[in-house]
Amino acid sequence: MTVLQDFWQRLDRRARIGFGAGVVAIAAATAVAGGALLRTDYQVLFADLAPQDAATMTAELDKMKTPYRLAGDGNTILVPAEQVHKTRLKLVGKELPLRGAVGLELFNSSEVGMTEFTQKVNYQRALQGELTRTIQALDEVQSVRVHLVMAEQALFRKQARQAKASVSLALKPGRTLEAAQVQGIQRLVSAAVPDIRPADVTITDQRGLALTRAAAPAGDDVVSGGDGLDDKRAMETYLNKKVMEVLERAFGPGQGIASVDVTLKRDHTKTTTESVLGGANGAVVRERLTTRDNGGQAEPVAASGAQGTVSREADYQVGRKVEQVVSGAGGIARINVAVMLRGGRGQDQLDRIRDLVALAAGADKARGDAVSVYSMDQVAGLPLDPATLTGTHGEPAAGAPAAGMTATAVQAAAPQLPAFGSA
Repeated sequence: MTVLQDFWQRLDRRARIGFGAGVVAIAAATAVAGGALLRTDYQVLFADLAPQDAATMTAELDKMKTPYRLAGDGNTILVPAEQVHKTRLKLVGKELPLRGAVGLELFNSSEVGMTEFTQKVNYQRALQGELTRTIQALDEVQSVRVHLVMAEQALFRKQARQAKASVSLALKPGRTLEAAQVQGIQRLVSAAVPDIRPADVTITDQRGLALTRAAAPAGDDVVSGGDGLDDKRAMETYLNKKVMEVLERAFGPGQGIASVDVTLKRDHTKTTTESVLGGANGAVVRERLTTRDNGGQAEPVAASGAQGTVSREADYQVGRKVEQVVSGAGGIARINVAVMLRGGRGQDQLDRIRDLVALAAGADKARGDAVSVYSMDQVAGLPLDPATLTGTHGEPAAGAPAAGMTATAVQAAAPQLPAFGSA
């Protein structure tokens, strides 16, 4: 102690301040290093959890006496770094009811004496849970709820209740489902649950908007308006893309525009054809030859040299062939294609382009399809002469549209364009 006091006395004021600061710095560094060594490093166990899943996992971690922390908005669970993988495997192996549903693991611990009604309810819950997990695996889906109405088989009931399903989806922000994906979910549910047709699966989003079309009533042969409009748009987009590919490859991008209008058949068509088989008289099904001698006794013909009168009796039967051909709704009734090309084109070249466009769009003259191809010079290159529109005193000239005529009347009065392939 005396040595330290002598050392301290020999130091001037500036040295004493430096010595004190050094001691404080060493103590602080030692404390920080000790805290870092003693502090536990927490890493992410699961992130972006739903509230019910986070509650289920934290309850299980409490049972396992595993320390954890919550981060973010409570949807991220942190555990000590050395226990991350071990804890994760334990939780996955416990088959917890994650994502708000239980699956077929519900039957792993079946209770003795379970009634038939309880087994049906558990089976329905298990199916709903498995479908929920499968649908939620899609990248666009954030959460999902599945509700099933199982078919009931009754002995004395004439009509059993039809099985149905409803799926409520919550999509991720900025994500949407394509029509093919919606149909895929319908088929997935239909294939997983007995007695459910794809049309009986209703899918809605988080805003309550139906992603599926309502199924047409049984026996209704008319296509619903929404489905017919969607089919019309899809067909027009497909044919327009084919025509534009031909034009762009032939003349380059931006050298032409095309518009396709498709009229679809709205009704189912059933054609029955009946034809006669076996020729005009029919086919011989039974024949009998008899002979009568002079005494008048009838006997079957036994030999070619028999004497007497020979009679022949034959029975004919006419066969019928009935053929029924059922054409579903959605077939093409008519296709109209309009093409506009840049620059000037000769009439021979326009005719060849018209035939090429007709082949690309699948137009059929026998069906009444129309294909028109014009160049920009033909449509917009020639100025309008006012003299052709009005007479000498301002009255409409012959052939000019009268005042007050509607667009439909003007179109009807205009000369019809020649169909493709005509001279």
